[in-house]
Amino acid sequence: MRPLFFARIHQPGGDVEVFISSNAFWALLISAIEVYKRECFGLLLGYRDGGNSYIVEHAISYQTAYRRHTSVEKNGRASKRMEKFLANLGHLSVIGDFHSHTGWGDLKGVGSLSRQDLVDMDHGNLYMIIVANDKKRSSAWQYHGDGTLSGTVDDYHFRIGGYYLDEDSRPKRADIFCPYAIGFNAKETQQKLILRSALANQRWSRSKR
Repeated sequence: MRPLFFARIHQPGGDVEVFISSNAFWALLISAIEVYKRECFGLLLGYRDGGNSYIVEHAISYQTAYRRHTSVEKNGRASKRMEKFLANLGHLSVIGDFHSHTGWGDLKGVGSLSRQDLVDMDHGNLYMIIVANDKKRSSAWQYHGDGTLSGTVDDYHFRIGGYYLDEDSRPKRADIFCPYAIGFNAKETQQKLILRSALANQRWSRSKR
């Protein structure tokens, strides 16, 4: 479960990079919107490219998750069936999970890790949070200095963040890259972020060879 209170931890972009495919990008957004105002939960499928990079090919939503406005909990029996089935996919592995933080009532969804999020984290896994809120104005998809990716689609504003545990068991925020999202409406405001986008495309191309 992921309760209402959040641990306020400063987590600048870390040494781990996460590359999101177009399929995974849309799956994350659709999962968050399907149960909007409640939290979604699902698994990330892909692989690790070296020690410091995750390639997220697919995001599989848990249809049987117990969803609430401020928390989500997976169905234990269904989870075991899914994990057993996915273990037989030789070309892809479960590399972590994702869930959403959404606004409800007067509260706005935020991307901070909750205390339960911290408890649930294991070494070697990737954890992604999709923050979904009502859109106040349109915004092109763009990278941010804290490693997150944000933008708007339809009536919603999204911010995608990735987290992992470092060797000292401290939570760190990964750098998210999704050339697909940036490609269809890129609007960078800082030269450094433009450079990050270019480097992301180069690394993505190398990872697919």
